[in-house]
Amino acid sequence: MARITRRGFTLSLIVGALAAPALLRPSAARAVVVGGGPAGAEAALRLARSGAQVTLIERDPTRLGGVAAGAFAKPGAGIGLGALTGAGVAVALDEVTGIDWRDARVALFSGRTLAYDRLFLAPGTAAVAEDIPGLDARTRHLWPAAWGSVSEARRLQAQLSALPERGHVVLRLPARLAQPDAALARAEALAAWLATHRPQARLTVLDGGDGSLGKQGTGRWQRATVLSVDADRGRIETDAGRIEADVVNFVPPQQAGLIARVAGLTDASGWCPCDASGASRLREGTAILGDARRDAQRTVDGALRSVHDAV
Repeated sequence: MARITRRGFTLSLIVGALAAPALLRPSAARAVVVGGGPAGAEAALRLARSGAQVTLIERDPTRLGGVAAGAFAKPGAGIGLGALTGAGVAVALDEVTGIDWRDARVALFSGRTLAYDRLFLAPGTAAVAEDIPGLDARTRHLWPAAWGSVSEARRLQAQLSALPERGHVVLRLPARLAQPDAALARAEALAAWLATHRPQARLTVLDGGDGSLGKQGTGRWQRATVLSVDADRGRIETDAGRIEADVVNFVPPQQAGLIARVAGLTDASGWCPCDASGASRLREGTAILGDARRDAQRTVDGALRSVHDAV
């Protein structure tokens, strides 16, 4: 029996999905949408319904399940794979590794390239590395951010399930907080979980910002800057003193997703500067959708509004 590789599966999926639309709509504009979150999936659906020949590229198939994510994971698209393909969207389970601006083509991890007439990027957000003593790869694994990663969300949930009855949970929020509404929602989700499952446990929110969120949030909010960490001992040294915890949800500062930075679509802020319609100010003919915009609201509603502006 022939062995099916990831590369072979991806190529067959792309080729099979692209063939029929190309024959049915030979003169249709070729639109490539990068990112299958709420904004990307919605944009792909709208473009297909308008008659465009659309390819949606998403590396994580769980984002296209059409179901909401768990309490500590980034939401999925809400639009299932069946709805997308049923509307004529070609879905490529792959990753964009580069963009050839001169020839208007995107390069994929599988080795294939796709040509486009219109390009829409919904790259989402990614963590910014922090120079904090003790915050290495092992600590980031033990203290998951669960900020856009399903596997980290599951790990955080498992750690909460093992929390002692009088345990201490710490949520760390960075100074450069890109999603204040999401941060408040995370604090509320943790507080609600503890109230239901560990009513004698404590929640402390370390806010590296100006402390304004604490006036709206639940739990004990403390304005503090993290100086060093020791995951083995559950210790966090801050400018306000030492904190010891059983479970730590360590959220890093955010910036636009990797492909936006690799493609030269971000400025010094780490985000994508755009006009009111979402058109990139750095690359003509490219629209930025969702959270990666410099002035984005960074909520699901905000992501969907960005599609309305751009498509």
